[in-house]
Formats: sequence, structure tokens, C-alpha cells
Amino acid sequence: MTVHPNEPMKPKVMRSTQFDDHFPFHEEPEEHRGRNEPDTLCETIKRLGFAQNNQVKLYGKVFDLLSDPVIVGETFVFVDALEQTSGKVMRVRIPPAIVQMARIKRRAA
Repeated sequence: MTVHPNEPMKPKVMRSTQFDDHFPFHEEPEEHRGRNEPDTLCETIKRLGFAQNNQVKLYGKVFDLLSDPVIVGETFVFVDALEQTSGKVMRVRIPPAIVQMARIKRRAA
């Protein structure tokens, strides 16, 4: 695939059997950055523990993370996760307070 610098990239369609029919989410491409620029928001969130193969407790449940964070729009960040008690795979929103903390850490870097 050839990417031209002046042409906008088409958004990637996120797929999840739980949401396909009701919520057509689109992943917005993150801004291009050079080697000396700060990490992306997703990389910062991953460093906070929300990375693939990690285990987290959110909303009173324990999840095994199956994906890295994905930004949806400007304010929503999700991960695909396996809820341990039920065994269901679901898309889980990373709490806004965590996303805000990552934005602050990213600006400070």
C-alpha cells in the first residue's frame, strides 16, 4: 500500500461481534510523528499497564487484555478483553480518568 503525504488516510473499521450490528466504530489514524516527538497516546496508555497480554481490574471485574488500546474519536479508548469470570470476550472502555492521566504524562514528556 502506498501512502501519499498529502492525502488523508481512510479510517480503519474496528470489528467486534458484540458491536458490529449496532455501533460502527472507526479508528482514527494517529498523527504522524518523527523519532524525536513524544509517544502516541496509545503507547502511553500501554505503559500504564493497558497492553495486550496484561491483566487488569476494571469496573469490578478482572480482564485479560487481548489487544492494545484503540482510540475511537477524540475521547474513547477501548481494549478487547476476556472477562475471567464469564469467559466472554468484549470491548472494554478504558476509564476517562486513565486516558486523561495518559494525556498529561504525554504532554510532560
